[in-house]
Amino acid sequence: MSDYLIERNGHYYYFRRVPIHMAPYDKRKFIKISLKTKDKNTARRRAVIQNDAIEKFWRDIINSPELDTQKDDLYKEVVRTARIHGFAYRDINDISSNAPVTELIDRMLALQSAQANNSYTGTIKRALTGTAEQPKIRLSQTWDIYRPKCADRLLGKTEHQIRKWENPRKNAIKNLIEVIGDKYITDITRKDILAFQEWWLERVIEEGKKPASANKNLTQIKDILDKVFVAMDIDPEVDIDVLFAKIKLKVIDESRLSYEADYVQNVFLNSNALNGLNDEAKAIIYMMADTGARVSEITGLMTDDIYLDTKIPYIHIRSNEKGGLKTSQSERQIPLVGVALYGARMFPNGLSRYTNADTASTLINKYLRTHNLNPTDGNSLYSLRHTFKDRLRDVQAPEEVIDNLMGHKSRGPKYGRGHILETKLEWLNKIAFIPPKTHLNKKS
Repeated sequence: MSDYLIERNGHYYYFRRVPIHMAPYDKRKFIKISLKTKDKNTARRRAVIQNDAIEKFWRDIINSPELDTQKDDLYKEVVRTARIHGFAYRDINDISSNAPVTELIDRMLALQSAQANNSYTGTIKRALTGTAEQPKIRLSQTWDIYRPKCADRLLGKTEHQIRKWENPRKNAIKNLIEVIGDKYITDITRKDILAFQEWWLERVIEEGKKPASANKNLTQIKDILDKVFVAMDIDPEVDIDVLFAKIKLKVIDESRLSYEADYVQNVFLNSNALNGLNDEAKAIIYMMADTGARVSEITGLMTDDIYLDTKIPYIHIRSNEKGGLKTSQSERQIPLVGVALYGARMFPNGLSRYTNADTASTLINKYLRTHNLNPTDGNSLYSLRHTFKDRLRDVQAPEEVIDNLMGHKSRGPKYGRGHILETKLEWLNKIAFIPPKTHLNKKS
């Protein structure tokens, strides 16, 4: 377990720093647990089990009612009290303007009943009459409320993956504050959101920013506000969906271009074009070419995910100690054929040079650009994934098989176990590239 496994004097330990977002709830700085073994493979299995237990413990802490009780403020207590008495909490202005007469009568009767039963309190009065003051939360305070509520989205992710998730959302908050100021979230209006949209539109036109970036920011802000309103039991004056309705910028299809199959075979595989790359970078290109896997999925492979000594060699793309997957349907098994099998045999225990996909992608894409190996400006390393899909379509592989191999959500309903290795191997054999002619290929 590369991140959470350490060895001391021949003995293995599970060792992990408590993530920043869990620090308020778990006061330990580090977690160190003896795995009671000197065997690395045994230690790795036990570390996985230990890690699952630790993350379940954190998940239970975040979701526990006791924690919510500790964090309750007066407003949340009033909201719950209203629910206990059979009412949704509504502000007094909303009650007086929109509540039907029958609801007003029911609320008054509930107050009288509480007085008769000697259970009348100021909290009950505020709950039923709508006179509690909503929490005043500024935009700059939303992150501290939002982040802990998203812990379930990041379970199993590496610290690098968590940072990639966190940073754009932090920037979205920062950008919105730059445009409309550090307003109370209950004071944000449709006009504010339109001003934010206009700010992004100017950046798209004047600075060449992509509309997709603007839309991501807008979607992230909507998610943050929605999560905070729910977490704090705040009823916004304007419905969130209405607040953000029809504000996305038009995105022109900028899909990365694929390479032609002949180009990959003749330039990347049959020439010396890649000689300036290190072997791990070459292996990434080889494995992408005949599996269609994402860069992160290849750099994330571990020894237990690569099966070379089986009837059908294959890789198992799944969550492991190196990190989680992009989507739930990304987990899949892909037979190894052609140049992908060649690349896997180069590193049967997985890659060790690159700790994350970004480093590998940056290096390879720079190499492809500086050596003029991209036929068009729209090509990049990721184009190999598009090439893989094009090649499967060219041989008329079923869409369901293509979706399974690509790690995409199937267009139809999901039944049974999915396609077996033999079926996928049949289609992959039809498109397999011929590996480079080197000593490794001849040996294998």
